[in-house]
Parts: sequence; C-alpha cells; structure tokens
Amino acid sequence: MRLFELEKPKSVEQLKLDQLRANREKATNAVRQERELQQTQHAQQALKKLQKPKSSTLKTIKPTKPVGIIKAISAIKPA
Repeated sequence: MRLFELEKPKSVEQLKLDQLRANREKATNAVRQERELQQTQHAQQALKKLQKPKSSTLKTIKPTKPVGIIKAISAIKPA
C-alpha cells in the first residue's frame, strides 16, 4: 500500500477551508478578468477617439476682415 491510500477522509472543518480557498480563487480570477475587460474597453475607446476627430476640429476657418488699408513701406514718408 502507498501512503496516499492510507489517507483519512477530511474533517468538516478541512472541507470548509477547502471550499473557502476555492471561492477565494474564483473571486480573484473574476476580479482579474473584470480588470482586463475594463482596460481593454478603455483602450478601445481611446482608439476610437483618435481615429474619429471631433466635429469641432472639422469646421472651416472663416477669413478675417481687414482692419484697414495697408500702405507699402516705400509710400510712408519719414517725419
């Protein structure tokens, strides 16, 4: 006979501890997956913003009105 064949059945307390450990591992994995999902979604949103510029940047620039008549430098007489 081998040593593991002589192993006694686990007690109620030990079964509870095993179940709590299993639950902890499941919760840890669920949190890890949720974080990865949120990071992926955040990265995808950032890519969408970079690929599609805002409509305000697509507006055409209106020409400005001239303030007055600009004279050539040679036409100005020194005082």
